Amino acid sequence: MSAISPVQTGNTLAQYPLAYLYGEPEVTARIRAESSDFVVVEELNFLPSGAGEHLLLQIEKTGQNTQFIARELARLTGLRVRDISYAGLKDRHAVTRQWFCFKWPIKQALAWQDWQIEGASILQVVRHYRKLRLGALKRNHFTIRLSQVTDSAALLARLPRLKAGVPNYYGEQRFGINGGNLHLAERLFNGESIADRQIRGLALSASRSFLFNQVLSHRLTLQAYEQLLPGDVLQLNGTGSIFAITEVDDILMQRLQSADIHLTAPLVGDGKTLVTAEAARLEQQAIAPWQHWVEGLIRLRVQAGRRSMRVVPEQLTAEIEQDSVLLRFALPAGCFATSVLRELVCYRDSARELAQMEC
Repeated sequence: MSAISPVQTGNTLAQYPLAYLYGEPEVTARIRAESSDFVVVEELNFLPSGAGEHLLLQIEKTGQNTQFIARELARLTGLRVRDISYAGLKDRHAVTRQWFCFKWPIKQALAWQDWQIEGASILQVVRHYRKLRLGALKRNHFTIRLSQVTDSAALLARLPRLKAGVPNYYGEQRFGINGGNLHLAERLFNGESIADRQIRGLALSASRSFLFNQVLSHRLTLQAYEQLLPGDVLQLNGTGSIFAITEVDDILMQRLQSADIHLTAPLVGDGKTLVTAEAARLEQQAIAPWQHWVEGLIRLRVQAGRRSMRVVPEQLTAEIEQDSVLLRFALPAGCFATSVLRELVCYRDSARELAQMEC
């Protein structure tokens, strides 16, 4: 029996809605009516040394994506684009402060103060002893303005629930416009080749993210999102350390409730799955319709992993300003602000609507 493809005509993501933890919000609002409505500031997971062969540049950008800035830095320095590194990708339709890095001789001058980069400004430059690696972030800090809020009081009443954590879904931006990256993944799994390594990587990443979301949504639907099961794999809060359990006890349940540990779902790929027993049965049930994707990820030697099913927003606050609400919170690197927003408010994203019109 052939596997069912998740990729159909139209908006792929809309055909597979994700479950909510607290029920779909009734309050509506708009986000990113202006780029300044969505501000992201990176926090590195290390302190720059102040000395070394590499330059770290903190750049504030508006209306530009991360790759554009990397290309501009390569042009201005005469380096190759691949010589420009960064800790994470940031959305074009926002104001973001992020870090870039390249190797530059200590005794060679660099007139970076004279550079002109459209939509960007360099806030600071500091030396460091090693290259900036992808993922070298502790957290991202968000300041988000929700405009055209229909019921600010109801929104604020819902806010305290989110402080205990929300489903750690991958956001829509991971999948491209109308799930376009998933269509690319389907082509890969059907035997086509994609020469561009970056686009190929985006497609593979999107497929794993999609499958993760399906498992998480399935456990929410079965009310097993906050319930330990025999065979579950858990993650220690604030670390990448994971461990499997064979039995459930009161101590583990208390640690889960206090957010000392988190349940995980799979990042499908090649390697040991670790999950067993009842937990494994639920995961296999959730991704069974896309078994050819699982087989494709294994065949292409994408490394298997696990990801926490819960993310706890830090320093979450809200402030009412007429018909707008200003949210502030921080999330660990790799987590999506939109996963917090979707549990709080039914929002329309002006930036994504504009992007769809430009396609």
